[in-house]
This record gives sequence, C-alpha cells and structure tokens, in this order.
Amino acid sequence: MTHHTRVPLRLSTLALAILSTTVLGEGYGLASANRDNLKTEAWQCKRCASNTGTHGTIGVGVAHNDGEDSHFGNTSGTDKDGVVASLEGDIRHRAASGYQTHFTADKLGYDNGFAQLTTGKPGQYNISAAYRAIAHYDTNQALTPYHIQADAWQLPQQWQTGATTAQMTDLQSSIQPTSLQVERDRYNLDASYIGSFYRAELGYQYEQRQGHRRASGNLLTNSTMLTERIDDATDNVTAKIYLNGTNWLAGIETQLSHYKNDQQALRWQSAFAPTFGAAYSGQNAVSPDNKAYRIAGNTQLSSGTQHVLMHIGFTRMTQDQSYLPATINGPSPVLPTDNLAGQVDITEMKLNYSGRVSRALSLRASYDYRDRDNKTQVDLYPQIITDSYLSGYAHNLEYDRTAQQAKLAAKYRLNRAAYIDIGYDYDHNNYSDLDRQNLQESTLFAKIHYRISTQWQVWLKASGSDRTGSEYSPVTTTVSPSNPLLRKSYLADRERQRYGLYGSYATGAFSASANAHWMQDDYTDTLIGLTKVDTQGYDLSAQYAVNDNINLNAFVNQDWRDSDQAGSSNFGAPNWYATSAAKSTLIGAGLDYANLLDNKLKLGIDYTYADGQNDTEVIQGLRSPYDSYYSTRHTLNTFANYQISDKFGLRFDWIFEQYQDADWANEGLAPNSIPNVLSFGDLSHDYNAHYFGLTLSYQL
Repeated sequence: MTHHTRVPLRLSTLALAILSTTVLGEGYGLASANRDNLKTEAWQCKRCASNTGTHGTIGVGVAHNDGEDSHFGNTSGTDKDGVVASLEGDIRHRAASGYQTHFTADKLGYDNGFAQLTTGKPGQYNISAAYRAIAHYDTNQALTPYHIQADAWQLPQQWQTGATTAQMTDLQSSIQPTSLQVERDRYNLDASYIGSFYRAELGYQYEQRQGHRRASGNLLTNSTMLTERIDDATDNVTAKIYLNGTNWLAGIETQLSHYKNDQQALRWQSAFAPTFGAAYSGQNAVSPDNKAYRIAGNTQLSSGTQHVLMHIGFTRMTQDQSYLPATINGPSPVLPTDNLAGQVDITEMKLNYSGRVSRALSLRASYDYRDRDNKTQVDLYPQIITDSYLSGYAHNLEYDRTAQQAKLAAKYRLNRAAYIDIGYDYDHNNYSDLDRQNLQESTLFAKIHYRISTQWQVWLKASGSDRTGSEYSPVTTTVSPSNPLLRKSYLADRERQRYGLYGSYATGAFSASANAHWMQDDYTDTLIGLTKVDTQGYDLSAQYAVNDNINLNAFVNQDWRDSDQAGSSNFGAPNWYATSAAKSTLIGAGLDYANLLDNKLKLGIDYTYADGQNDTEVIQGLRSPYDSYYSTRHTLNTFANYQISDKFGLRFDWIFEQYQDADWANEGLAPNSIPNVLSFGDLSHDYNAHYFGLTLSYQL
C-alpha cells in the first residue's frame, strides 16, 4: 500500500503562491511585495521539529564483577573483583549556524572503555579527541617466588638454591600468585579541513602499555618462567593533503613513529645452584627503542568507466639504542660496535586499473612491488648461549626481500541473473639469507554467481595454485643447521586447491546466509616437515523479525583442520610421523523484545557457545597420543531496559560465563614438577563467573 503525506492547506497554498510569483514579470515577485502588515505567525509548521540544540543521553553505571579469575575480564571489560563504576553517553549538539558537537562514551572507567568528543562543521572542518582503554587478561594465578627489586626479579632473602626444583626447600613457602595481563591507554587527536579543491588531515596518537607477560630465563640446562614487565609508549604523527579536480585526485601522506621502552633489560636472580662457574643471575634483552617515518603519494584518474590508481611509498626504520653487555656472567666478549645503528628501507609501488569494456565485460589489473633493503652494517658478533658461555662468532644477516605481485581478472555478465568472474594471480619473491633465493606462486580462480530470484542468490568460487622456487639449500650459518631433507612450510613447494559454495536469502522480515568451504594443501617435495593440510567448514546465520517488537537471530560455524607432519630423530630419513586434528565450533542465538509494559520495557538475551580442541598423535613404531588440549566457553548476556519517565531510563545487564580449558603441556603442573624448570604451575582456567550491572540514564 502506498502512503501519501497530506500537506497542510496553508503550507500548500503558500507553496503554490511562491511558484506562481517566479513566473511573473519584474516588480511582481515576493521581493517587491509590501510585507509590513503581513502576519507570518500562522505560517509556522506545527509538525517540523528543530534539529538544533542538545539531544541525547548521559548515564552512570554501577556493576558488580566477579574477578576471581581475571580471564573473565576479557568478556566483562574489567578484572576488578567487586563494585566498578562507569560513564555512558551519546550526546549531540547542533547550533543554528550548522556547527555540531558529538560526545560518546562506553564503559568509560573500565579497563576496556571508550570516549570520544568530535566538533566541527560538516563539509568544512572537524576536530576529534578520543580515548580508548584496551586490556587483555591471561591469568592471575601464575605462581612464582620472585618479586621486583631494583628493576630486577629477586628471590626471598632466605632462598636456598638447588640443583633441581625438588631441592629448593623454600619454594612452597615463597610462591605467590601473580597476574599476567597487558593494559593499553590510547589517546587520539585528529583534525581535518575541507577546502574548495583540497582536503587536509592531521593526526596524533599516543599509546602507553603496562603490564606483565610470560617470559623465560635460561642458564645452561636450567630454565625459569618469569613475568616480563611491560612499560613502553609509542607516538604516531600523521599528516595528509589531497587535491582534487575533474576526474582526478592526488595526495601526499606522511607518518612519524617513535617507540620508547622504559625497560632496559629482563634481569633475574637464578633459583638454581650454578651448574659450573658462577652464573648466579641472568639478563635478557627486551624490545629496543626505535623510530620510523614514511612518505607516500597517491593518484587516482578516472574517465567514464575507466579508473587508474597509482601509489608510491618509502619507509625508513631505524634503531640505535646502546647494546647491553654480551653476558653478565664472566668477562664479556667485546662487541664490534656500541649499538646496532640499524636501518631498514622499504620501497613500495602499486598500480591498479579497473574499467568496463562493454555493458557485459569489465576488467581488473594490478601490479604491486615491495622491496625491503636492510642497510644495517654487517659485523661479526659473539654468540652467547643462555647468558653463560661463548660458543663462537656469527654475522648478523640482512634478510632482504623483494616481492612482486601481478593480478589480472575479468567479469562477464551472462544475463541479468548471472555473471562469471575469472582471474590469474602471480606472486614472485626474491630472498637473501634464506634456504631459497626465490619463490613464485601462480593462482587461477573462477567464480560464478547466479540470482535465482529477487530473494535467492548463490555463487560458487574455486581456485588452484602452485608454488615452486629455486634450488633448496639449507642455511649453514646458524649454530644448529637444519636436516638437508627438511622443507620449511613457508618456503616449500606446495599445491593448493580451494572451493567455496555460498548462498543467501532475504525477504522483508527474514534473511539467511550459508556457505561451505574446503581447502587442501599438498607439500609435494617435502620428506621432512609439513606434508599435507586439509581444511573444511561451514557457516549458517539467520535473522527474523517476527513483528515490530520481536527480533530473532542465530548462527553456527564449524571448522576442521587436519595436518600431517614427518620428522627425523637421527638427522637422516624420516622415522617418525605426527597427525593433528583441530576442530572449532561457534554457536549463538539471540532475542530482542521491545515495547513491553506500555512501550516502556525492552528485553534482550544472547547466548554463545564456543569450543576448540586439538588432538595430536605421534607415531614412531608405537602410537603416542598427546593429552587434552581444548577450550570451552558458554556465555549468556541479557539486558532489560526500562523507561521510568520521559527523561529517566534504567538498564540492567547480566553476563554469565562458564569457561574451561586444558593444555597437556602444563595440565596438573606444579612449579617444581620438572627438575630443571621452575614453572608458573598449571595455568589452565575453570570458572563460572557473573557480572551484574545497573545503568541510570538521563534524556537531555
């Protein structure tokens, strides 16, 4: 049914009058009319709402979070155990002159929160300031006897070293749980201005990271799990200017980046009695300070249905932080220089073309060139084994790379309902200091798309690729040379086949999509290494609007990955084999129900189930399956939003999560389970956690 909007009589009469005056001669228009006694009050539109002023909502939230296992914070947004507060907001202000200001906030005050303030005049200029907190939680149950003192990890004063962990008599009384998590605070300030024929942008981002992550310290045959402190910051400045004209666009982009690490080294006191000599402590290097700058130019040319894009860019990365001593145990060998004086230059060029040859045929072509040139001076460096003894000298390798990629594709429309898309990709790489000097891969693909009806459409895509290269010559400059029969998977000859079947259906109230995919990798010339990988899976999703108030959605995704590997324990022919079977499942469903209780209440519920597992088996005469390696999560997220009055609203949130994982490598592990490894213990998770939140909002 077609709906017609009735114009009020006075407004329609006025519109006709205005149209009539435009065709009259000079002196008879509105500009010449005597309006002194005209009563304009009756012309006001009673239904026209003004967009000027301040509109939106501001809210304060209070929640109770279960932070007993910090891993739950990845879902709730904070690992704090107990009461947490937050600020929510979505406020817009528009002046009569056209200036607009927009403020948004989401869980501001949480470890994962966001706030942004934007102001400006659309189409002319814009200024934006934003803050985002990002946190990732690993565990808060890593057991360790270490504490930080004088910027190094120290043991308790009464600590008694031992040749093995079983001989460390103070271990059980000294271990304490510690947290492994990384928190980021990111600040952005951006501005843009649009002129008559140009656009200019300027941006600044400052990001600071703090926290602890897993690390290890090794002294000869003994190893200690440590928490590496993270305390670093990155500054990024970007500037862009683009000029535009008829059928063309050109611009220059620049970027400066500076990374600074306040941690100079990872230092620790050894918990083990020295194997020989006097290695009572150790030191590992951490990420050094570094800088980078980039300049790039872009051009776009258009003529009718023909389009050409050109890009050229140059990046230089440098690092000149002073070296640490080669070792702190015994006399340190002399280093060839005081610092690396590292410099890596990257040059990139791109050329893209797209155009329509006829109403049925269109073409695409592109060429991409990227060259990585390591200009760092090559010197002879001492090789220290686990901060303990000198094993010889070796040169720092350059690892240069030149990559070129060419693509050509054509799309042909068979009729109004179907088209085919075919193409060819060629990828060529030249390397230095790797087992192969060059590698090339050719790929053919084809896609056929068919629209069965206005609601139904399906398409099938298939591709095949073949990768080969120069003679395989294992690098001999490393301390531990590779087996000559070994083929590293990223350099090995490979044949790949990939197929995908897709479909979608959509009506006014219901929509659904489905796809099934399969891929097989055969490493045709590999005796030792990864020999075969099979991957298959499917996705299903659907959304249904039952009526104006009820909406349903559901999805399911499953993927399987099976891989085969061969190895050798005697540096010769393969004598053991391994199979790995990985499976992932993701299932979800949701319901929204609005306009309950006289249009004041809205309810929502979402449920997600995620499961991942990997079964590995090694065959060397006998079959030896690994133990459990899996993770399972059930998450229930519900809310109730009640409009108390025209101005006030109250929202209630409840999140429930049941999570469990296991890793055969540390399942049931105690800090002293391995004689020569002081570990964190069992880091698996097994918890049921709740989050309850109340948010009071005010409508401006």
